[in-house]
Amino acid sequence: MTPTSTEQPPARGAPAPSGVRTPWGRFALLYAVFFLMGAEMYLVSPLLPTISHDLRSSTAAAAALVTSYVVTYAIAGPLLGVWADRVERRMFITWGVVLFVVGNVLCALAPTLPLLIAARAVTGLGGAAAAPAIWAYLAERSAPSQRGKAVSWGASIYSLGQVLGVPLGTLVAGLASWRWPFAAIGIGLACTVPVLTTRLRGARPTGGGRGFGAIVRPWADRRIRLGLLATALLQAGRLGTYTFAGVLFSGRFGLSLGELGLVGLLVGFASVVGSTLTGHLVDRVRQRGGQEIRLSVLWAGVFTAGVVVAVTATALWVSLAGLFAWFVAGGAFYSTQQSYLSTVDPTQRAAVVSWNNSMMNAGIAVGTSLLGALTVGGAGFAALAGAFGIAAASASIGVLAAAKKAEAPHQPDRLPAQRRATASHTTAEGQS
Repeated sequence: MTPTSTEQPPARGAPAPSGVRTPWGRFALLYAVFFLMGAEMYLVSPLLPTISHDLRSSTAAAAALVTSYVVTYAIAGPLLGVWADRVERRMFITWGVVLFVVGNVLCALAPTLPLLIAARAVTGLGGAAAAPAIWAYLAERSAPSQRGKAVSWGASIYSLGQVLGVPLGTLVAGLASWRWPFAAIGIGLACTVPVLTTRLRGARPTGGGRGFGAIVRPWADRRIRLGLLATALLQAGRLGTYTFAGVLFSGRFGLSLGELGLVGLLVGFASVVGSTLTGHLVDRVRQRGGQEIRLSVLWAGVFTAGVVVAVTATALWVSLAGLFAWFVAGGAFYSTQQSYLSTVDPTQRAAVVSWNNSMMNAGIAVGTSLLGALTVGGAGFAALAGAFGIAAASASIGVLAAAKKAEAPHQPDRLPAQRRATASHTTAEGQS
């Protein structure tokens, strides 16, 4: 049988139900979609100077291309996530990819900056529709014993798209025009649409709800609420601090622009390593009947040590080692969160994952703003970056406690019955 969104997760440590197999062929198609989406998300950054020059605008104005994508994704994600839990996953994945294609084609054709910004918003809307449904599909269709691996590979390939997509996109833009990378991603994703339509057929989820109450319903569960908070805090430290990595490494160690590009490759490689590593660990913890969220506590601790070392070290190799640990732990933390949160409540998988992605973007915005007010590389900067990691670990400990409480067998309250029996016996004796 094929698991649906209405089934409850198997007991911790229980073997996979007979006949359940992970459809790796279909997952490979979804991983390809994630790769192209990851490549597109960070494509704008190295192209900003060229775009601003070509469209005769300032670099600051052109930076709205990033904001329009992130803000649209963050706002639309929770709204679309509720809807995605009420219709067949295939529909949301396919139409989200179609919107993503349309957005990239419009980016390639946009004659002015305002139209280009609007096109990026369309792209963000497509990502907000497709990505949560993909995460939910990976969690639902994988064999329980391989769920961690299936989800973490999605995160790994998304990160790989960011690592390889930016240099490849920059190369294409240098050979032709900044418009061609957007066109290439649009064409690549368009080729997946017919296959998505025919290969991803499945049962319609029976969960989800309607109205504002359904949108905020994930926050009623303490496990989900604390998990979302942990995501926001860790990403505030992870990517909020990384926003200023170029300033730190060029100012303290005198790295050139080309050398900073190599640092970016190191960061991407570390994220891929962390995401890939955690899938095997999540599955192993589950098979032993444990809670994988304990891994989030571990990764948050490793992140805290890594970011403080990277920011405060005066030797380049020590700082780079800290940076590597920082992003291995960050990638592993994100994969663990996605794996756990996508299984807490099967009736609202897409809604919960949508909120998780929105909280990630919110955390980045908050972290960047707060850290930007401090001296980069100073004691206060390092302390705040580390504090984000400690707070994320604390929130994850809260998730672990709430999860254990939710899974604990309910013991019947025998004391009142015993008291009633005693009272009855005493009364009977008195009457006799």
